[in-house]
Amino acid sequence: MTQTAGQTYTASRDAHLHGPGPKRILALDGGGTKGIIELAFLARIETLLREHHGGNTDFRLADWFDLIGGTSTGAIIAAGLAMGKTVDEITQLYLDLAPVAFRRHRWRIAGLVSRFDAKPLQRFLHTQFGGRTLDSPDLKTGFAIIAHRFDTGSPWLISNNPRAPYWADPPDASYLGNRHYHMAEVVRASTAAPGYFEPQKLNVVPGGQPALFVDGGLSPHNNPSLMLLLLTQANAFGLKWPVGPENLSLISIGAGQFRRGIGIGARPPRTAAMLAIQGLMQSLSSTQMQTLTLLQWLSNPDMSWQINSEIGDLSGELLNGQAMLRFQRYDMLLEEPWLETHLGIKLAPKMLDRLRRLDGPDYMPELYEMAAKIAADQVKLEHFTGP
Repeated sequence: MTQTAGQTYTASRDAHLHGPGPKRILALDGGGTKGIIELAFLARIETLLREHHGGNTDFRLADWFDLIGGTSTGAIIAAGLAMGKTVDEITQLYLDLAPVAFRRHRWRIAGLVSRFDAKPLQRFLHTQFGGRTLDSPDLKTGFAIIAHRFDTGSPWLISNNPRAPYWADPPDASYLGNRHYHMAEVVRASTAAPGYFEPQKLNVVPGGQPALFVDGGLSPHNNPSLMLLLLTQANAFGLKWPVGPENLSLISIGAGQFRRGIGIGARPPRTAAMLAIQGLMQSLSSTQMQTLTLLQWLSNPDMSWQINSEIGDLSGELLNGQAMLRFQRYDMLLEEPWLETHLGIKLAPKMLDRLRRLDGPDYMPELYEMAAKIAADQVKLEHFTGP
């Protein structure tokens, strides 16, 4: 779409998903309260694109992106954007929600119950989305979330794509069509981080036992980029968007990634349980890096990220010799050398640990301020409008 100042933005979900023209994907990582980092990048993107469209105050990111998806905290942001909210609106909601959702209670004994009461988060989501389902016309563009079905051990990609499998009710009523799923419940399912919030139950079979879901970050898709790309390309989903950098672009935004090593020469965790948890967290971090590796290998982005010392950042390398899409990754690495290089600040280890927390609402303003500076350097209009 190309609008000018004074025009109203009225594109529908179906126009975004099934209409002609270049297609654009926005993928938002999970990361708890560190989702505020993503909002700083999104504010920069929204400002640049609004200016590009003549400063029209009606402009929303839902007008630009044809598919917006996220995992966990990214699912909350994606849902707000897909409904046509401004980034400022979502940011204020985040700042209001986080201290309530992540309020500690002394009676909640770690290891016996989840660390936080899920009711405030549930109330927030129901207030924002009401009784809206995935088939709601209030969703102005394509929308998707990643959740992990815990009882079957399978990641779920849940979207508002009416051509997707399981969208409609089957003749034999063997399952409930995805079109009936409530927005508040699927977003809550994607944010149900084990240990932090209790799992979310979803009715997927009429009259059957509810399915049990936990945070999508507990799957290989905390960065949902590859799953969203799959949604646009696999025959099963019925979209088959044309590929090539002139036809397909993907913007991926992180929530403060960092390597989860224990430090060279450091002693391993004292207990087997602590060692297992550390190993799991490192595995999830490595999966995120693999996602980034594959996408950079498929696209040769304008701004590449270092993968490791062995293969570098894959600049100039393309799988099969040609770009499948145009890709760009934005993030602020919460690593001491990176922050010192890019922001000129040297943080004490304890402060860095606090900023890395998934449940640190007190540090959201500092994270936003830091990320806004990084966004001003990383996000360029030509990433969206260039050849």
